[in-house]
Amino acid sequence: MNFKRKEGFRFTFDPPLEADYEIYINGQLASMETYHTKILDISPRGMKIFCGPEIGSYLKHSTLQIKVHFLLDVAHIRAIGDVVWSRPFGRAYQCGLNFSVQKDIDELITNELKLRRKKEVFAKRIIHNLALDTVN
Repeated sequence: MNFKRKEGFRFTFDPPLEADYEIYINGQLASMETYHTKILDISPRGMKIFCGPEIGSYLKHSTLQIKVHFLLDVAHIRAIGDVVWSRPFGRAYQCGLNFSVQKDIDELITNELKLRRKKEVFAKRIIHNLALDTVN
């Protein structure tokens, strides 16, 4: 499947952000298991994740969705997205999700990313200032 991103920004995690996910087909939970994933990048309307080999048997379904559970800053987010693309990555897969299914998730993700980024910038300033104090 081809998918063209038309978004203003994507936030890349280095290292990737830990998360869990469940697999849905036709809106129904496909398995009672919860799987572990890593979020590679995120935008208000979607994300790229790294899934294990368990997703492979579900990729043939046209109505495949993934419900991801993650924490960007303080709010626990549960976002369900359509799998719009996938590609093999070793024995596992990278998948692109589109959150068009869930309303208001874009605002929550944007707000959480803002809070997270402010804390990251503040922490870097403190480390920089401490380094300067040590030199002087």
